[in-house]
Amino acid sequence: MISLDKQILDSNSRVADRMKDYGKTDEIFIVVPSREKKIVDLSPSVHVESAVGGKVGQFFRLYNLGKKIIKNNRIETITAQDPFFTGLIGVLLRRRFNIPLEVQAHGDFYGSGYYRTSGLGNWLRYWLGRWVLGRADRVRAVSQRVRESLLTLGVSTNKIELRPIRADLDFIRNYQTRLDLCERYPGYEKIFLVLGRLESVKNISWLIDVFKEVLRQKNRYLLLIVGGGKEESKIKLQVISYKLQDNIKFESWTNDPISYLKTADCLLFPSLSEGYGLVAMEAAAAGTKVIMTDVGVANYELKSASPKVTIVPVGDRDKFIEAMLKICPVIQPRKFCSAEQKEAAD
Repeated sequence: MISLDKQILDSNSRVADRMKDYGKTDEIFIVVPSREKKIVDLSPSVHVESAVGGKVGQFFRLYNLGKKIIKNNRIETITAQDPFFTGLIGVLLRRRFNIPLEVQAHGDFYGSGYYRTSGLGNWLRYWLGRWVLGRADRVRAVSQRVRESLLTLGVSTNKIELRPIRADLDFIRNYQTRLDLCERYPGYEKIFLVLGRLESVKNISWLIDVFKEVLRQKNRYLLLIVGGGKEESKIKLQVISYKLQDNIKFESWTNDPISYLKTADCLLFPSLSEGYGLVAMEAAAAGTKVIMTDVGVANYELKSASPKVTIVPVGDRDKFIEAMLKICPVIQPRKFCSAEQKEAAD
């Protein structure tokens, strides 16, 4: 497996747990880029090794690690996390060793114009991905939306395998929270949560503009942004420039995301493009309301007919604002964020 997810190197992370589950049926060797060299055995059958260096250096080191693993072990399948950086490495290894290649499509790269129109880098990824997909033996689609966009692209139906990301929804439903956001952030009428990577495709800068308008009517709302990424500094400067530090707070990534999902009033998911949207599925399973754009699982695995899910067109500011203003507090046992909220419930 060629992956970009550095959290695999943390044996306590959720993604590492997912790899351990995969290792119950297969022995897996995983290579991943990182800032430091690490060799980790997550279980007796799941082995992870990192490649260090810059982008170009990591590319060749991942390729060489793949060669070493294939030469030393009886590898039956190569799987690449995406049809871009890792997919290209997978194609090269497939040609060298004549081993079947699976390319995973976690994002809806071809169902909208986002990747063709959002800069030179994404434009190059778009065309590289089409080339890689044409040379894969199998393509894993993580959602029905992704499958349909691949079929429209011309990928053969017998080449596509629909295999969603595993999520233990019963575990989430029964999870006992370790924290309450109302205790951590008292005095707010409602708490809205963003949980995940801060990248341009996640559209968080746009969400800040939306939330600024919401605050004109509801000045005791809180937007809590949990995660990090390339857009983090830009978004924080935007919040400062709008003087919204009292209503928009930031936290780094947490190893207890379910507690955040269960004690927030609503998860916000404003992405421009998405292959799946696991956090939206988890929020719904946690009993928390979700406002999301029409991407990933929206209108497929998650339906707007559900009283807990509101789906709006991508980029529709007015609809998103309207949905946020209509959200009621969560209906489940919890401490209230404000005296007014408790009085209203009583």
